[in-house]
Amino acid sequence: MVLVGSTSATVLSAWFVSMLIHAVLFFIMFVVVFPYTPKLDASLPVTRAELVGDPEALAFDLSPVSEWAAEAPMPATRELRFTPRKSDQLAGLATLKKPELPIIGIGAGSGDFSKYGLGVSDGTGPEFFGLGGTARGTGRIVYVVDRSGSMLDTFDVVRQELKRSVEALRRSQKFHVILFNSGAPLENPPKRLVSAIPARKQKLFKFLDSVMPDGGTDPGPAMRRAFSVEPELIYFLTDGQFDPVLLKQLDQWNKDRRVRIFTIAFFGAGGAELLERIAREHDGEFRFITEDDLP
Repeated sequence: MVLVGSTSATVLSAWFVSMLIHAVLFFIMFVVVFPYTPKLDASLPVTRAELVGDPEALAFDLSPVSEWAAEAPMPATRELRFTPRKSDQLAGLATLKKPELPIIGIGAGSGDFSKYGLGVSDGTGPEFFGLGGTARGTGRIVYVVDRSGSMLDTFDVVRQELKRSVEALRRSQKFHVILFNSGAPLENPPKRLVSAIPARKQKLFKFLDSVMPDGGTDPGPAMRRAFSVEPELIYFLTDGQFDPVLLKQLDQWNKDRRVRIFTIAFFGAGGAELLERIAREHDGEFRFITEDDLP
């Protein structure tokens, strides 16, 4: 009986010592270790992400731009969209060549953001009677062309060069043509900037073929109309003299010089001095065309 009691006392003592040791260890952990563990900085931003669509894979789906589809039967540029597909349909997509696309929506299709300072082209510019080399990246062009009676013998040359210039424009560019004399300006329908797609170009060519020169020379109303469609560049061609008040008007309409004006004195030197000044004051180019310059 004495042996059993002694054994029980020994076991109880061992349990007591064990519990005491564990209690001491937990105390050390709470007092010494936990206060020095790293804490998260509450000022750090927390990034949250949401997965949209099929998480397995994405594939390319090409669809035509709406405006080109409506106005031209065979669009040459297509916008890039992503649509989900099953992973077993993606075999070989890694070998696809990346399409070479211009910036969609900037002067192309129904969207036009070029007037907000966003680039619209591949770096080339318009060209009219040799002017335009410094206008790379221009996407909104207005031609203001003299159709007064003094242009009767030379208008065919101007008409052909105007057609050639517009024909060379890319789809991502927009154009408008305004013809002036001493009366109300004649404007290419629909009297606003339009995309340089084949259908629009053909409508312009038909319009130009119906124009005959007559009357005097007053470019003021035509230039005012040109600024109202918010161009980036204006080509201004005339063969005669005009009222110098136009310089003050242009300075008012183009205060911030956002529009460049390229001027052409065609066969007549009467307005050459004013045209050269307009180009100089509005970050443009000037050229005097003579018969020797024609092919």
